[in-house]
Amino acid sequence: MADKTIDRLKTDNAGLLEDVSRMGPKEIFADVVSTSHTSILIGDLAKLLKRNGAGTGQKRLFEVKESAVSNPDGSVRINRTTKVTGKGQQRFINKFLDKDEKSA
Repeated sequence: MADKTIDRLKTDNAGLLEDVSRMGPKEIFADVVSTSHTSILIGDLAKLLKRNGAGTGQKRLFEVKESAVSNPDGSVRINRTTKVTGKGQQRFINKFLDKDEKSA
């Protein structure tokens, strides 16, 4: 009986060790984000999400629109605005709705 208990505990322990190694990078990412007091660019956020297994990227969820603005002195300035694509909007809405349903 003791041998069965030891074998079960070894199996449980191996599973827990796998969980720890799998979740380690996610914990580090969560700690960094939760303690950050600064903002980041959307492109950088997309890269962070991709590196941490979110399966997304800057090109898939976001796009940069450029517009030319003429200054009074005759020079031209380029404005860049980051926008969320339709696919990105769907993904974020589904993520937030899924999270809200789980917490309710």
